[in-house]
Amino acid sequence: MKLRPYQNSSINTLRNAFRTNKRVLFVLPTGGGKTAIFTYIANSSNKNILILAHRKELIEQITERLGNYDTNRIKVGMVQTVVKNLDKYNSEFIIMDEAHHAVAGSWEKIMNAYNKAYVLGVTATPCRLDGKGLANAFDCMVEGPTITNLINEGYLCKAKTYASAHDLSKIKTVAGDYNKSQLADYFNKSKITGDAIEAWRNYAYEKQTIVFCINIEHAISVSALFNALGYKSEVISSKNGKDERDKIISNFRNGITTLLISVDIISEGFDVPSCEAVILLRPTKSLALYMQQVGRALRTSPGKSHAIILDHAGNCFRHGLATEEREWELTHNKVKAAQQQKWQLRQCENCFAIISNVVDKCPECGNINKPAPKEMKLVAGELIEVDKIIEFKKQLKREEWNAKTLNDWQMIAKKRGYNEGWAFIRYQQRLKR
Repeated sequence: MKLRPYQNSSINTLRNAFRTNKRVLFVLPTGGGKTAIFTYIANSSNKNILILAHRKELIEQITERLGNYDTNRIKVGMVQTVVKNLDKYNSEFIIMDEAHHAVAGSWEKIMNAYNKAYVLGVTATPCRLDGKGLANAFDCMVEGPTITNLINEGYLCKAKTYASAHDLSKIKTVAGDYNKSQLADYFNKSKITGDAIEAWRNYAYEKQTIVFCINIEHAISVSALFNALGYKSEVISSKNGKDERDKIISNFRNGITTLLISVDIISEGFDVPSCEAVILLRPTKSLALYMQQVGRALRTSPGKSHAIILDHAGNCFRHGLATEEREWELTHNKVKAAQQQKWQLRQCENCFAIISNVVDKCPECGNINKPAPKEMKLVAGELIEVDKIIEFKKQLKREEWNAKTLNDWQMIAKKRGYNEGWAFIRYQQRLKR
């Protein structure tokens, strides 16, 4: 397989990192080709290598990408199996796919057992639901090109996001994420599914679409309604055997079915570039899961101008757009601080300033912020094209960045209908920087 220029560059950067570090974490957005990079490294090395993954689908993908490899020198194993057979491996170099799991019990046991081995972890999202950083597992972090870089260079698609939200405050949290049983009771309703189908007909009609559901019962219900309306769909879940799963995926790849209804089976490592849209019907507190799901639609394909994200779960309001750049950290404190700050702040509806949750009046522009509605019903006409909001915010930020004098700030205030006091305060803040 021919590597892309940035993949070659990333390999060189990683080699340099290993000169002074033993355990290196490599971060690259979903769709950037992490598997291509680490399988190339494995085939090029002369060390005894153990490649770890936690899903059968990932193991299959890695093995296929390795090609005709040296099976005596390179071993590919499921974490759940390897941890029970630690004495059977002679590993000098460990490669960990989806390495944001690295501080979990089984992964940690393997790393401790081979504490003299070099370790390369790869992930798109170096974050965990429990807020733990990955500093205990890795010495340093190497970041490849950002998602913006990959989009601008044509390796990933742009995305249009349409979203709505629900009040999930009564849904309990289990192991860091929403309780699936309660979510299913809330979301597995014909009205919600019907509204999602109507939105799909409006924004992504006949596009190859993956739908992410909460559990198998929910997925079967969603698929049944799509099929009843004449749209071909199939459910893929852990209940499918390998042959059945391969057939379902093949039907989707070849356009025999239009919609693939998934339950926790194709969030990580699933590669179908022709997927043009995703429907999110599973709210999650996991940034990693959210970005993995949206990433299924971001790969480029002939004739595909952009991806469509129909976020009926409101995940973009919890985590931001999947195409936004993020600052990653290895340390626990900064990860936890970022999570806490997220829940303590909100954004003014008028000037988009970040303000405290406890104030009604924005101290920046004086706008009275109405409380958020308890529920935003999932009706197609009420979906918000989030990208346009983001672009408008960026435009406002550019105006403020270019403001140098008090007169500049007064002109902005006049244009937006703010009072002169706002202009003076912002001007004084700029002088202090």
